[in-house]
Amino acid sequence: MTPVEERIAALWREVLGPDLASGTVIGVEDDFFTLGGTSMQAMALVQRLREEFGVAVGLSALLADATPGGIGAAVTAAGGALRS
Repeated sequence: MTPVEERIAALWREVLGPDLASGTVIGVEDDFFTLGGTSMQAMALVQRLREEFGVAVGLSALLADATPGGIGAAVTAAGGALRS
């Protein structure tokens, strides 16, 4: 995983919190909704992505490809970067 994808996976762990099965390892191709994400959690994730990377990644991007790889590509394409 790239550093951006790793941070996205960490954000997923934070947003999914107790809904994420104990010991679940999130890989680059794991789907947010398959892991138990809801529409409300997706909205929270979109906000967290905006805060973390400084770019607006819309809910449509998450719905189009709800994997760390897909969201990482959307963040990179929008010019986002990890903030120090």
